[in-house]
Amino acid sequence: MLDIVSLGEALIDFFAVKSGVSLNDVSEFRRVAGGAPANVAVGAARMGLKTSFIGRVGDDEFGHFLKNTLAENKVDVSQMQFDSRVRTGLAFVALPTPNTREFLFYRNPSADMMLDSKEFNKTFIKDTKVFHFGSITLISEPGRTSTYDAINLAKSNGAVISYDPNLRLNLWPCAEEAKNKIIEAIPLADIIKVNDEEIFFITGEKDIKKGIQKLISKGPKLCIVTMGAKGCIYSTSKYTGLMPAFKVRTVDATGCGDSFVAGLLTGVAERGLDCLIGDQRKIVYVLKFASAAAAITSTRKGVIASLPCRADVEKFLSKL
Repeated sequence: MLDIVSLGEALIDFFAVKSGVSLNDVSEFRRVAGGAPANVAVGAARMGLKTSFIGRVGDDEFGHFLKNTLAENKVDVSQMQFDSRVRTGLAFVALPTPNTREFLFYRNPSADMMLDSKEFNKTFIKDTKVFHFGSITLISEPGRTSTYDAINLAKSNGAVISYDPNLRLNLWPCAEEAKNKIIEAIPLADIIKVNDEEIFFITGEKDIKKGIQKLISKGPKLCIVTMGAKGCIYSTSKYTGLMPAFKVRTVDATGCGDSFVAGLLTGVAERGLDCLIGDQRKIVYVLKFASAAAAITSTRKGVIASLPCRADVEKFLSKL
């Protein structure tokens, strides 16, 4: 049995070599593997879990680079799809400051938008403890229906469903459609993780605790709102708490959310969601672990290259 199946986009990130400048002023980029669900699969694999990535890439040099990168990081790539009609998606990323990013996407369409449930190995999807997805494959068809097909199959076979909307508003036709489609998927999730900007966008609540209750009322058992250097707020139907962030020297915040989710889902896969939320001390421990993973990532440049292994996190926590 797999610990985590992560479904969604894998794409090529072209990161600005020089930090502190906007996209308009970047003169040189470097190629790295990207895509939030792919990053989560790698992050959890580095924790020693059995993970798999399901997504569609172009049958091109970039698509095969992505597959090879994930495989080198011990992610099962047997369910990746290759499309000869469209190319692998690209994203150009600049870091004007360590905590801000600028994106320019090339995907019109890109292969991840063409995810096809007809090519799914249903037995494979059934056989996982945790199923994780984002909102990017919900933007258009056939990706949207294919994503729901996979979620429903995993959920009906007992998997914990994890949802990180990972809002990229400029990829959607309009803000209203983004909000509606993101909200539609919430009732299927057992866990939802958003950041402080996303919860306002989704719920319209400036008060984060009120926004969390709106999300919890839609069905998730656990809601987490990450707030960067302010830490995260977590909530279930029975309790709410704050997990402070660790103070580190941030070099690049890119990938911190993916690292956090990987750490969180590691705890869920190993202990079970019901066990964790039934004991607030246990969820606090897992969130501390996830926060440490994110903190380590923020001190390194890049995404996949910055994702820590379990030993890194344990060493970090032992020094506190």
